Amino acid sequence: MTTKNNQEKIQERIEQLLTMAWNTKSIKRTLAIVNQILEIDPDNIDALIIKADNTKSLPEIEKILICALNALKTPKYQELDDEEKNILFYLVNQRLAMSFFYDEKFKEAFIFCKAAMDYSEFIDDPEAEATKKAIKDLYYRLLIMREQWQEILAQTMKDDEHTLAWSYSRLIAAWMMASENREKICAHMFWDALMISPDVPFYMMGYFAEPDDNASQESHDSFDFALMFYDAISVSEEFSHWFTRGVILFGLLSNRFEEREKDYLIDVLDSLGGYEEYERMNKLMIAGSDEAIIEMLAANKCLSE
Repeated sequence: MTTKNNQEKIQERIEQLLTMAWNTKSIKRTLAIVNQILEIDPDNIDALIIKADNTKSLPEIEKILICALNALKTPKYQELDDEEKNILFYLVNQRLAMSFFYDEKFKEAFIFCKAAMDYSEFIDDPEAEATKKAIKDLYYRLLIMREQWQEILAQTMKDDEHTLAWSYSRLIAAWMMASENREKICAHMFWDALMISPDVPFYMMGYFAEPDDNASQESHDSFDFALMFYDAISVSEEFSHWFTRGVILFGLLSNRFEEREKDYLIDVLDSLGGYEEYERMNKLMIAGSDEAIIEMLAANKCLSE
């Protein structure tokens, strides 16, 4: 009875400390609290996750999360119900995938990303939607790095969420799989991707600077995506040139470039074979929204040849 009471008191203390850790804004204070928890319970998953989230060193984060993953395999956590276990396995694998990716350990990142994707199917928590989207974005990015074009096309065909990662991955994979008529096959995919977020390719190619703190959330989301996918457009020289042609064409027609840059960019567009297309569309185009310009470019089959 005494032992049971002691265990209850210990668990109550751990819960108090976890609440304190979640609610403090000081990283130093947070780490001090979670270290107290880990002295009491070295395998506490919540404490390990919080510690990883407040650690800067990627190798150290990976070490902490591997400890968490090993702890999840102990009898203590195996006794949890399936829903709780799925959530914890998802949270740890998701963080491991991201950490290994930014640490440029792409083989490990793919393993943990795939595991997180598998566990995410069993999680129906609205608060997890943002991380589920991020891990799917990472999965697409890693598939591109692994040149798994057929897998990308198969995944996009069954994916109902037409996100930026979905659109750019589909575009790149379709280009790499097509043996001929690539431009014709992929042009509408390019304009579809641009319609989701017209600014993304300009961040990718360095035409737009990183948004400042006062910029909209949409601008920050576009930049974050571009940061993950910026080098995916270099998958082949032919694709990079064709993609650049489309970006400059849209940028000129939507007045995204400064006046002093336009002559230079028109010369670049000419070198990429897009000058006649620009001249033709410039005569047809009237002032309008980004969406209207993209629709006009798509309707006139720009980039199809």
